[in-house]
Amino acid sequence: MAEPNSPKAQADRVVDVFGETVIIRGDPAGALLDVAVIEEIVPPSVGAPLHRHSKEDEVSYVVEGMFRFWRGDEVLDVGPGGIAFLPRHQVHTFKNIGTGPGRLLTVILPAGFERFFEVVAERRFGDEDLEEIATIAVEFGMEILGPPPA
Repeated sequence: MAEPNSPKAQADRVVDVFGETVIIRGDPAGALLDVAVIEEIVPPSVGAPLHRHSKEDEVSYVVEGMFRFWRGDEVLDVGPGGIAFLPRHQVHTFKNIGTGPGRLLTVILPAGFERFFEVVAERRFGDEDLEEIATIAVEFGMEILGPPPA
């Protein structure tokens, strides 16, 4: 087995999707986890499409910046140190409402959905490709309902 800090052991993957940088964190020793941990670096006014998961719950921890989360009928403004729980089957999204880049640490349970970000990045889809992205999302048990609210 590779040493924990060796390049071979490092399992992090970086992709650019939806105008943000998504770092899919991996166990440095290569252990398989039944949870996905992603770090999101989000420019001002950027957010995820409005969506609903059928298999995963998400917990987003705000590391830096100010974010607005939509969770069902609720609207939550969350700053550094705050969290937002986004349960499966509930429509949700987020947007960076701060003036500078923000950072989220998001835990997705169970693991598997992180592959969606990789597929979207591999196909080089952008905001203008929302229909194609929605088709791929269905394969991952997610329904995209539109862009983030204004």
